[in-house]
Amino acid sequence: MKHPMKGVMLLVFLTIIGTSCKESASENQSQSSDNSENFTVQITDNPLTFCNPINLVVGSERARRGGEPVVLIYKDDYYLFVTGSRGYWFSKNMRYWTYVDAPNFPGGVVSVINMNGTLYACAMNQKDVFSCSNPKSGEWTKAGSFDSDRYGDANMYYDDDGKLYMYYGWSQLMPFKVVELDPKTFKEIGEPKICFFGNYEEHGFERRRKDDVIFPFFNHRDYFPEEYPWIEGPWITKHKGKYYLQYASIGLEFLSYSHGVYVSDTPMGPFEYSQHNPLTFKTTGFAPGAGHGSTFHDKNGQLWTICMIPSFYNGRGGAEISLFPTAVDADGVMHSNTAFGDYPQYYPGVKKDAVDTNFTGWMLLSQKKKVEVSSTFEENKPANAVDENFMTFWSAGTGDPGEYMTVDLGKDANIYAIQTNFDQYGAEMPSGGGFGFGGGGGLDRYQSYTIEVSSDNKNWFMLIDKSHNIQDLRHDYVELQKPIKARYVKLTNVFTPSKGKFAVKDLRIFGNPDVATFTKVDAIMAVRNPEDRRDATLLWEPVKGADGYVVRYGIEPNKLYNNYMVYDTNTLTMHSLNKTPEYYFEVEAFDSGTDYYKERTEETMGRGAEIELSQGISIGYRGGTLLERKMTREGVNEYVFDSIKPDTYTVKHTFGPVLWSGKLTEAELIGSGDEPTVTAELTELGKGMDVTGEMNFKVIPGEKFGKIIITFD
Repeated sequence: MKHPMKGVMLLVFLTIIGTSCKESASENQSQSSDNSENFTVQITDNPLTFCNPINLVVGSERARRGGEPVVLIYKDDYYLFVTGSRGYWFSKNMRYWTYVDAPNFPGGVVSVINMNGTLYACAMNQKDVFSCSNPKSGEWTKAGSFDSDRYGDANMYYDDDGKLYMYYGWSQLMPFKVVELDPKTFKEIGEPKICFFGNYEEHGFERRRKDDVIFPFFNHRDYFPEEYPWIEGPWITKHKGKYYLQYASIGLEFLSYSHGVYVSDTPMGPFEYSQHNPLTFKTTGFAPGAGHGSTFHDKNGQLWTICMIPSFYNGRGGAEISLFPTAVDADGVMHSNTAFGDYPQYYPGVKKDAVDTNFTGWMLLSQKKKVEVSSTFEENKPANAVDENFMTFWSAGTGDPGEYMTVDLGKDANIYAIQTNFDQYGAEMPSGGGFGFGGGGGLDRYQSYTIEVSSDNKNWFMLIDKSHNIQDLRHDYVELQKPIKARYVKLTNVFTPSKGKFAVKDLRIFGNPDVATFTKVDAIMAVRNPEDRRDATLLWEPVKGADGYVVRYGIEPNKLYNNYMVYDTNTLTMHSLNKTPEYYFEVEAFDSGTDYYKERTEETMGRGAEIELSQGISIGYRGGTLLERKMTREGVNEYVFDSIKPDTYTVKHTFGPVLWSGKLTEAELIGSGDEPTVTAELTELGKGMDVTGEMNFKVIPGEKFGKIIITFD
């Protein structure tokens, strides 16, 4: 019989940092636990950090869809469940995971609870309930059935008083509801109660705005400027006697996909909307979106929210997962922290009060830096690989070994970690894909590469060698054993699978914690839109050299629980405010200690002055035979026209005046040596009223042909 478990690392690392700490055994935590006052470092081995988005892989299968994730602790192990997988993962420490095949585990959007030491699972709009007391075996049996097959996004909840509840809802029109269930028969006890409806007119983050669409789910019509929000993904968390009913809004295909919460003193309500919403919200950066997931207590009782976020590969959309620290403050307000949420973060169990302390301080060094590449395919330009946009990518002209990209950080920097994010451009994909569940169809080898570093762009040190990668790691995050100082980082293709081109969404380089600066901005102007108080526009005094800004906001001055991150600009218009309360705003500049590369189009595209060579006499648009045109470029001071044979020639500013015209003889063109046989000053060069140089003409003879050289001196 096939063993149900497959070894897999959810997050795969080449090298690691830090020292191992002995794990302290802890009791299985229920949803209502809170042991954060007795914090214990929960690390059995390295590494210490992860970086969103998180890979979801099973051995050598293709990456799985990270849909609607659920995490809970059972018998001192973390368990992770996602939509559509007839199986799940478990881990002692949330670092290294083992996959369990479970053929009878319910497919679809799943709900799992621990009821009296046994796990029970169901899926949305399915009547059957399954149970398992040894989930590592993968053997689940039918335990009962519901009265209804209309439990959209079903979420069972077993309270510590022995009562069982079903929360459900998945609609633009219908509400979230709750009904008590018999814990033995799973039949309804009493009538379902309405918890709440969507309310986008009052709650700005619930707005389903066409402007926020990343990629369309549907193609039968255009999105309206605003639509009713989908509210989905009910999830109940009990913390210190309060019941937090979490919901997702508005749809995976929107940048503003996020979570909110309602709160109650009882599991059946009434529930009160938290004006501090949204709970998780992230519209900018490489990993935007933070919806339909679950909130769980770790082994110390600290809260975390795992979210579904959008993905996009080879022109098809899908879903992945991200993880954010969460907490409930002294006044009972649940909140998360998504600022720097796609930079390296510490794993659960490393930092106490993780909602405030979980960012490593390793700054993004690669964004908007100069990139040199081996080749480029069509419009997929090199700058796309350092733009923090998961929808774009750089593609080499081929998938051949040796295709490369080099990022110039501008100066030596201390590099602590690298996340290499690949596209699959042009690859032959298996059937399905898109919004499917992935998995299956495994390959013997996936995207393989090396990363080298240098301080002079000449002498290279091999930092990462993944020349024979056997896992589908679309976000390959490597935490270095110790930081390394370098200015240049070179990513080289070794192997690209499925006949695809070597394509990189973003090469993200992190470090410089010791030189990074964070500066509070004092001069801020915030204006609420008087016609729509869900909107506000902010303008602030720019900080010289800042990479970007974290804009924090909230309804109390000491509870600025929500944020936007903006790069290279000092203004923001937000559409996520709740209509009723007043808001407080704070802006903090951050700087990695490196500067953005500012493209000089004179260097990359040309000075803007074109010269041409014609055979014969050419004046204006008439006469002569055009041989060649050259665009002059900043820093290039010599332009050569080859294969010149005896005849009459004209050099002129293209579409402009003649610079030189005359007959070149065999004696002037055929010969040896580097000394010019003909010279001429073509024109003065200058700026404004100042003469700064000359454009000169010379002829250098050759064995069979001569050449004309134009110089900028």
